[in-house]
Amino acid sequence: MLKIFVQAPGIPAPETHVFNFTSPTVARAEADAIRDALSRAIQQAKAEVAVPAAPGGSAASAAMAIASAVSSGPQAGASQDGIYDDARLQSDIVLQQSLLEANPQLSKTFMESLRTKPDSITNTQFTSQFWSSRTHLLRAHAIEKSQTRGSYNVLASIKPETKDNALRLSISKEQIQLIFNQHAVVRRAYDENVPKMNESEFWVKFFQSRLFKKLKGERITEADPRNSVLDKYLDVDDEAERAKRLMASHVPHIINIEGNEENHSQRKGNKPDFTMRPAANDRVPIIRTLNTLSEKLLSQVAPNDIDPSLPIGVDEETYNNLALQDLRDNNDDDRIILNIKDHSHSAVEDTAVSED
Repeated sequence: MLKIFVQAPGIPAPETHVFNFTSPTVARAEADAIRDALSRAIQQAKAEVAVPAAPGGSAASAAMAIASAVSSGPQAGASQDGIYDDARLQSDIVLQQSLLEANPQLSKTFMESLRTKPDSITNTQFTSQFWSSRTHLLRAHAIEKSQTRGSYNVLASIKPETKDNALRLSISKEQIQLIFNQHAVVRRAYDENVPKMNESEFWVKFFQSRLFKKLKGERITEADPRNSVLDKYLDVDDEAERAKRLMASHVPHIINIEGNEENHSQRKGNKPDFTMRPAANDRVPIIRTLNTLSEKLLSQVAPNDIDPSLPIGVDEETYNNLALQDLRDNNDDDRIILNIKDHSHSAVEDTAVSED
């Protein structure tokens, strides 16, 4: 099914058009062909409209690499929103000024060229000629400004500092939000104990607790101080529940092996061999912690090799290969019906065959 919203000028509410594709084999291909055709038409229309540049970021070398890839690709100088179109970049004065401020050498070259230009060339013509040969720099700068820092292992980056013969630790609101996003148990402990205790007191106790060492993947020893408020969260296994939700949302039930655990559990009766038992968390906690955290960080990154408009999970071809043929309904026979008007000839032939 393909749903398209069309809003003509002067009409407050958009019109909805729904297209259903009934082909049993090429329904997805037909829908993709129409969607791609509409996307190209919308892309050409947007290319004529100036789109404001995205907010700031970093990583200039990565931006140059992406700009080179965009320039050498089959759709050179264009993107889905027209942000990296050559004409769009060469006419974006704000972006050009931002690049000149960020690159002093380029700014010096621009001013010297502007001062020594012939009088027959206007400033507009000079600017157009100057930036037409430096479109790759504009594209790299636009990509650099649109990039933002992704998620990272925030607990590993928070380290105390010695100041005035005392250990001091500073944490920002951004880091607190990252801790809540990466570790749901910390969010739960915070909601249940603040404002019963002061927020600063909560974080002081957290960074001195065994829970902090567990979340970092460090081994907990008897020498570590106990905390009556946070120690009760040591046994909270929120990672297992989160993994189940993640698997249930992305893995089809037809190939979800972990889904059988509810009906075929080995928790009763004889235990499996020790080689088939998962290792305990306290043996090598750092490996399990880093693997779990890596899965969290990667789940927040959109893949660049998958079409975001496609449905989540396996594609239709893979699903058809995995589907059990015995569970499918029998297809109706598509036969040509033969209508006989005169049955006398067939009756005579049947009688002659029986006599022989």
